[in-house]
Amino acid sequence: MNPAPRLLVSTGPLLLSPLDWVFDTVAAAGYSGLELLVAHNPETRDPQRIAALSAASGLDVPVIHGPYMVLLRNVLGSGYIDKTRASLELATAMGAQTMVAHAPFRWERKARGWVVAEADGVADELGTTFAMENLFPVAGRNFYSVVTPAELSVFRNVVFDTSHFAVAGIDLFEAWNTLADRVVHLHVSDNFGNGKDSHAPIGTGILPLERFLGHVGASGYAGTITLELDCRAYLDSRDSLVGFLEGERRKAEDLFTGAGETSATTAPLGG
Repeated sequence: MNPAPRLLVSTGPLLLSPLDWVFDTVAAAGYSGLELLVAHNPETRDPQRIAALSAASGLDVPVIHGPYMVLLRNVLGSGYIDKTRASLELATAMGAQTMVAHAPFRWERKARGWVVAEADGVADELGTTFAMENLFPVAGRNFYSVVTPAELSVFRNVVFDTSHFAVAGIDLFEAWNTLADRVVHLHVSDNFGNGKDSHAPIGTGILPLERFLGHVGASGYAGTITLELDCRAYLDSRDSLVGFLEGERRKAEDLFTGAGETSATTAPLGG
């Protein structure tokens, strides 16, 4: 039997919640680690504080996500190269194995050249991994330089985001067949098919996650996987959030081992 991938929760959807509460809640839902989004909250940039929260909750942080979203544009600097270097340094200081990166915008030519030619070398020197995530068009326009599997293929290490591929109209199985040997981390969520990055619960959207996650599990993938889910409906009650996150964890675990079945539509994207 292949070893099971390790499931994490992203702190991104819980961005406005106190970080100690997030660690405690994720631990109560049965996870052993989380993916930390580096954000405005100074605690997310404090290795000593993260170490203390990890010790108190029993969770480690094997993956951090650099502050590349527009609302975080000034966190760790506004320039792409400096931001990426700082994020890699922070990953090393926190003991994270992987730093999730977004690509430069298409017009950032210097950064586009640097990220392909030098980012892996910087990560190697620091003892962590630079991993490029696939992004998606916004209102039908590709602002980012990495959206398709072909564009991802120039990177040594890739983060495979299921919802982002849905927005881009790219079949999950075709993308996996192209990128499987480069994937070091996955972001898993369903998508409602409305052209937005919906981060929907597993089995509630259009993506064939039952078949896809079973396929990933059968392939022998044993890396890290983050459930990156819209949690807003559950934030008023810790018990509700724990129940939601625990339920999604169990669904994902069952699907990776081929033991589960989602109840929502699982037709292939576009089919």
